[in-house]
Amino acid sequence: MKRWMFCLAFVTTALLAQAQTIKTRTEANVDLTRYETFTVLKGESVTPKDQKRASDQALFDAVKNGVRRELEDRGYKFVDDSTAQMHVSYVAGAFDFTDAGNVGPLGQTPASDPSELNQSRSWSKTSREGMLVIDIADGATKKALWKAETENLSLDRADLARVLDGAIYKAFKKFPSRVEGKKKKKKK
Repeated sequence: MKRWMFCLAFVTTALLAQAQTIKTRTEANVDLTRYETFTVLKGESVTPKDQKRASDQALFDAVKNGVRRELEDRGYKFVDDSTAQMHVSYVAGAFDFTDAGNVGPLGQTPASDPSELNQSRSWSKTSREGMLVIDIADGATKKALWKAETENLSLDRADLARVLDGAIYKAFKKFPSRVEGKKKKKKK
């Protein structure tokens, strides 16, 4: 029994991990390692007001902390003013999706009494998904340098900061390090 539960948990985790997609892009002819400092600007939340479960400030704090941790681990220095060479901004949102369908008549047991004739054969499932886009621009020229787009962030029964930390960690996985010969620490 324990073996089945473990296998089921492993398969479920694997399927959920595959659902999240992250695409990164560095602009042509850009050497990100020549930049030394960065700041995180307050981004935009595109979640409908009636569906928000966290404040814009909580979202900003979670993104700022995650981005700051990832870039500082790679040797970049955080400054909290406009003198930063790189400006990091974001757009984030969460939406409720409802899937519905009709099971149909196949595979059902024939009715044994009249009360079973009008049973519902339709189903619905509501889930919550999110997206996060992180942009890094040159502080002086405002030219785009790097972009990460995440889709299908599963937010059902999840802690916002934890989900964002995971997405930011994966987005910055291939971001260049300024520290020569030093490998990025693995996330625990």
